[in-house]
Amino acid sequence: MDDFYLKKIIIHQFSTADTDLILSDKEIVLTPKLDDYFRKKLAKVFSDEAKRGRFSSDSPFLAYLSDDFLMTSVKISEVWKEEFVISEDQKVNDLIFIQFDREGQAYFAFLRLTLREQLAHIGQEDQPIKISQNNLPSPSQTPDEALVINLDSLDYYLIEKRVKYNGSFANYFSENLLQISPQESVKKSIKVLEQTAQKIANQFQRDDFAFQSKMKSSIYDQLEEKAELSPEDLANQLFDDNLTARLTFVDQVKEKIPEPVKLADIDHSRQIKKLENQKLSLSNGIELIVPNRVYQDAEVVEFIQNDNGTYSILIKNIEDINNK
Repeated sequence: MDDFYLKKIIIHQFSTADTDLILSDKEIVLTPKLDDYFRKKLAKVFSDEAKRGRFSSDSPFLAYLSDDFLMTSVKISEVWKEEFVISEDQKVNDLIFIQFDREGQAYFAFLRLTLREQLAHIGQEDQPIKISQNNLPSPSQTPDEALVINLDSLDYYLIEKRVKYNGSFANYFSENLLQISPQESVKKSIKVLEQTAQKIANQFQRDDFAFQSKMKSSIYDQLEEKAELSPEDLANQLFDDNLTARLTFVDQVKEKIPEPVKLADIDHSRQIKKLENQKLSLSNGIELIVPNRVYQDAEVVEFIQNDNGTYSILIKNIEDINNK
């Protein structure tokens, strides 16, 4: 797990009964179990789901931060509530504020966790199974919303959910509360790259299984070997023989992803795992799983297009075969 050192935690609560705040007046005592729980929650923010960016030094939201941690938490809770009350689907939420260090740098975190109703075994009565209220979600679950700020660089990591208001959905957290325009998450950026590449391939009659496989292996290589996802590099790999396709791809991607997507400061292992194998389903019912590290190695596997338009797949130099 990341090198988190938790220093202070304050928890307030938003109640749906009267859409009001139940404010705490002190920090919680940090036990080993709570330390482990909130460290896991913070780790989920430094992930492929996080939108990222950097606050300007004159950001209105930064004005809420002060040396008084309790006052800061109360003020942010109050301005958060003013924006959140527009939501049509309100539940009890814990508003968690954390001061912590990560790799020697100071951070501030605001997490919103929706509390759950769960069945629990309580005593040995006639009806021992009862509904327990206000249960925290599991440690492995991504926070419903989160803002983590590097207090030195003012870089931020954001998890947000759109809320329903007047029949439409709004990113109230980034647009209204924080007043920022974050970069897309790595997860969303990869989806944009894949969808745009497929669209361009369709326009130029290139969208076949070979192109789909090349696209996945190219994105995988960037995730595995480089510190960023570069639309230009990907265009050069996918459309190396077509300048128009390369330029069109880059132009369309940059409408949604204007800058290369940095990877060094977040955990993107889930995306690497998702793309590490090529999964091929053949018309004769055979299914193949080929690791990307050998997919383009002609000494291991070769894809042959026959004169009649069918394909043959030649798998070479097999030392051993096991039944699974």
